[in-house]
Amino acid sequence: MTKPSSQPLNPLTLPLSGLQLIEASAGTGKTWTLAALYVRLVLGHMSASKQPGLALYPPQILVMTFTEAATAELRERIRARLAQAAKYFQAGDDALADDFLCALHSELEPSSWPECSARLDLAAQWMDEAAIFTIHGWSSRMLKTHAFDSASLFTQTRLEDSEQLKLSVVQDYWRKWFYALDADTLAALDGLADTPRTLLTKLKERWRVAERAPATEVPALTAPDVALAEWSRWQQQRQALEAPARAAWTEDVVTQVREAAANKALKNYRADWLTSWLEQMADWSQGADIDLQTLARFSRQTLTDKGWAQAAHFPAFELLQTLCDCLAQQPGITEALLAHAAVAVSAAYQRAKQQAAQFDFSDLLQNLYRALQEGDGRLATAIAAQYPVALVDEFQDTDPWQFGSLIKIYSGSRMIDKGYGLIMIGDPKQAIYSFRGADLATYLQARETAQGIYTLPGNHRATAGLVSAVNHIFQSAQKPFDDVPFEPVSACNPKVLPLLVNGHAQVAMTVWHLPFDKVPTKPVFMVAMAALFASQMVALLQSGAAQPGAMAVLVRDRFEAAAMRQALAARGVRSVYLSERD
Repeated sequence: MTKPSSQPLNPLTLPLSGLQLIEASAGTGKTWTLAALYVRLVLGHMSASKQPGLALYPPQILVMTFTEAATAELRERIRARLAQAAKYFQAGDDALADDFLCALHSELEPSSWPECSARLDLAAQWMDEAAIFTIHGWSSRMLKTHAFDSASLFTQTRLEDSEQLKLSVVQDYWRKWFYALDADTLAALDGLADTPRTLLTKLKERWRVAERAPATEVPALTAPDVALAEWSRWQQQRQALEAPARAAWTEDVVTQVREAAANKALKNYRADWLTSWLEQMADWSQGADIDLQTLARFSRQTLTDKGWAQAAHFPAFELLQTLCDCLAQQPGITEALLAHAAVAVSAAYQRAKQQAAQFDFSDLLQNLYRALQEGDGRLATAIAAQYPVALVDEFQDTDPWQFGSLIKIYSGSRMIDKGYGLIMIGDPKQAIYSFRGADLATYLQARETAQGIYTLPGNHRATAGLVSAVNHIFQSAQKPFDDVPFEPVSACNPKVLPLLVNGHAQVAMTVWHLPFDKVPTKPVFMVAMAALFASQMVALLQSGAAQPGAMAVLVRDRFEAAAMRQALAARGVRSVYLSERD
């Protein structure tokens, strides 16, 4: 199948079925477009028909976004759009409409206008029950509504203290596998953890990575008792070799090493280094620990490689060689124990939640995903019938769990035979922001899957100069957003005017650089640039071109923020650092 190329979006002709992807930069009218498509869905509008088709109403049109604030805004924006459209179809006054509504109005037969007005008015009144959710809120609702098909409990409560339950499960794991170990075997845990709480911290790091996407395969695990038994056998072998090696490290051997180094028979054993190494060896011969690298400096192989051929005739160096070979073969016990604990503790944690009829935040997405992958597809069919069309806002923030659920529901014969649709809208450039949960691979997969890719080419918020500057920067860069293409936009709102200072329009974007005689240190550079920024901001304030609350400074970290705030404070300008944790 030929991969579709992107094309400018026409909100009147965009197919409302199948998988459609709308790529939109900031300020190009994502919410306006979403509301326009909602109007078409309420009217059952198909561009090829002069009569309204099968109408969908707010409880049947799934709209998803990523914050509660965004859901509230979408609800009100859509409600206002439906009410505006209802009045227009009733009165026919072009003053009540924009170009989209006028074109939609003209495409439908005049005889259908009263019916359209009634549908739109009813939908506007019905918006309190509209299916507009955050992704987590929708997942929770689906698990409860379809409890039988998803194998979920009808009544579940939010787990208030997940940290304590996780710690309790780790403590159970610790008691089961580690409490009965003897003193010698306990040394195997040195690289793992010294307490259950420390182990939990390490496990959370592994879970965080594992939970980014569904596992493609179950790793092969070694039970702790098996791994510990292997380590114990190695430990016994090490101890058997270590005792004679320590006993063989005598003053005579040390004297021979010193003389070989002094006579240049032993190369690269500088006097000060050698003194330190021999001190460590002396402590080791009395029972102290030593790192393998230092010990290996006095093995037969290393000494002969460094030019001292006579080292091959000393039994002490041969014993050290055998011990070093054994130490180099130490079983990877830490990784084996961590891998097993990560899976076993996670499974026990899930069981504990199920027994208590509780869930945590991550369960919502993952449980719905798993329920949709299993069985005969009945759950996916039921959800698709409940919501024939889904509009997903801010789609660039969708992760593999969410997309996996959506694609299971809105795919295959359902999309073709019944006209179901999944319309995804978002800014693809933001898909590189993994720190806030976005997943570039998921976005690119959605792009490959989409039957149509559309762009919103007009920016309604910025001046022509700023849009041109941004286009210039990113069109000059090589793959600035990885595999996501940069689509230039054009400014299309003449009401957005440039900033004026003393009656003169300011350029949209300026790059500042300061001359230095030599490359400055970071603190010097930060202070100098912060002073330049602060002076410019004071000039804007004094000219009346801006108010303090209308200016923002983007920084990389708290150190740059501190430098910026100090520079402003020195000029009598107060500021707020929005990332301060206090």
